Amino acid sequence: MGGYIKNIAVIRGIKQGFSADGGALSGLVKVEKYGSFLRAEISKINFAPLAEGKYVTALSDGANILVFDGDLYEGESTVIPSKGFAALICYVNGAVQPLAAAVCGEFGGALSPLKAEIERTETVKKEIKNSVKYEDEAIAEVNYYEEQPTETDAGGGAVRENEKEEADGQKSEKDETAVGAGEKARGIKLAGGAFYQKMKTEIEGLLKTYPPERELCSIVENSKWVKISYNDKKYYVFGVIYEGEAPRYLAYGVPAESKLKPPESMKMLASYIPSEGGGWWMTYQDADTGAAIRLEVE
Repeated sequence: MGGYIKNIAVIRGIKQGFSADGGALSGLVKVEKYGSFLRAEISKINFAPLAEGKYVTALSDGANILVFDGDLYEGESTVIPSKGFAALICYVNGAVQPLAAAVCGEFGGALSPLKAEIERTETVKKEIKNSVKYEDEAIAEVNYYEEQPTETDAGGGAVRENEKEEADGQKSEKDETAVGAGEKARGIKLAGGAFYQKMKTEIEGLLKTYPPERELCSIVENSKWVKISYNDKKYYVFGVIYEGEAPRYLAYGVPAESKLKPPESMKMLASYIPSEGGGWWMTYQDADTGAAIRLEVE
């Protein structure tokens, strides 16, 4: 594990029209790293509050780039700010507009690709949003990768359906490690976690933000689950199922009102996981491709 690194840079405005009083945009970007864990904090001065859109920051060490919403990122990152960093703060509301920059050390040249990286990240999020189908109308109205969590917000991930299901009878090998004995994966057999890596910041943010669903963690081998509340007493669960240490599935589920019949919007994909608390209807997403995966219980 590497040593502790801390660097700070002053924010300088590069576009007018987004300050609270017409003056210059300013503030500080503080980046700390210990081992693989990185904390980036944006302290904005004179930035106008937003009625719509959002502020997005891209951070670079010249080789690696991290993109995150809001004023704080805490989590794993390949960015190593030991010699300095470059940060670009943009306003995103459809288009991406660079507003301010902060440079620590000789990293001014690292700013140039950051706008394009924010645009690429936002495009991925839009693709996920456009392919989302959830089990509940209230859930379907929310894009969980883009919304900031509140007490009443839902957070989560997208379920992408295959455009065409595989022929009946075509099944992948049984995966006892990932989903437990008695379940089979139907769909694309995974080769890694490329889709997961694109959305790693958002996914791991959810796993850290929301309380664990311990019953599912004990039922499904080698998995992590959280319980995400919305609309007062309603909730759904979000989880990652691993093969060894690599993510194999993303999973989304709701408490089962009936173990015989899934919610109407989930009927083509859902499988039932029984539990002492009544069970869940689940849909699964391929961590490598983002495609929907059906798991059938024997």
